[in-house]
Amino acid sequence: MTTTSPELYILPPTTHHQHTLVLLHGTSMTGPSFASSFLPTQFSSPKRSESRLEATKITLPMYFPHCRFVFPTGALKETTVFGGKKTNAWFDITDFSDRTKGEVEMIKGMRDSTLYLSRLIKDEIELLYDGEERGTKGKVMLLGFSQGSAMGMMLLLGGELQRMGVSHGFGGFVGLSGWLPFRRQIMDAILDGSPKTSTAEDIATHGESAMIFVRKLLGLDLAGQEWRPTPKAFDVPILLCHGELDRKVRLEWGTQLRDVLQTLGNNVSLKTYHELAHWWSEDEMRDVAEFLDERWQGREERGE
Repeated sequence: MTTTSPELYILPPTTHHQHTLVLLHGTSMTGPSFASSFLPTQFSSPKRSESRLEATKITLPMYFPHCRFVFPTGALKETTVFGGKKTNAWFDITDFSDRTKGEVEMIKGMRDSTLYLSRLIKDEIELLYDGEERGTKGKVMLLGFSQGSAMGMMLLLGGELQRMGVSHGFGGFVGLSGWLPFRRQIMDAILDGSPKTSTAEDIATHGESAMIFVRKLLGLDLAGQEWRPTPKAFDVPILLCHGELDRKVRLEWGTQLRDVLQTLGNNVSLKTYHELAHWWSEDEMRDVAEFLDERWQGREERGE
């Protein structure tokens, strides 16, 4: 934790620590407030064969007793959309109705948050693996809600986890009610001079182009120390969830995010929910649990 990064809120596992989920809050939230609203949400078990669990609603900590839940909090910063009031945020927001406004003002917060969160995730991976070089991949995953989802996408596109050499331990991303900042510029970077085809080689080039653009945008490379992403540097499974009644982050923006990720060749799925606004629901939580379970337990069963 730095002088500008508030203390982490951590819910430890109730059994042997096997996995970690890092969760990023949205606007007007903190790590603890997000945890107090998100973790108690009940849902039906995705495992229909387990009759004992079918009859009883469960929560994420109940379903994943081996998981360590880590909730960081964005640093206090002046937030334009709130008239300059200081709030805990990952980056500045100018206009809720148009996320392309004030993009220049977003950059510093995104850079600071990317560096902070990438170090945090690296620490969590090293804590969990404890020097293990081989074994089950993807024990640490990332989830973000609203601004936290947008921040998570920029973090992944920035490639810091790959540059730090810890991508082996990172298993995937869940984005709830999110959008992609700088979407138009990222698409321009993908298409500028790249073949407009969809071969595996071309898709890998798209991913490299996007990552190089984001790294330059956020100033992640020091002069003379530029890092070049590998062709599959952004190849992680992603689940996007969005309420059809969301007026704060419109479903259209979530669909656009999905489309960009498909252009990059990602294994991405978008699930929508009929009567859900800018929050989460029981059905959504069940889908999140199923996604996490498949990535964690499925990898172990396959010996990955």
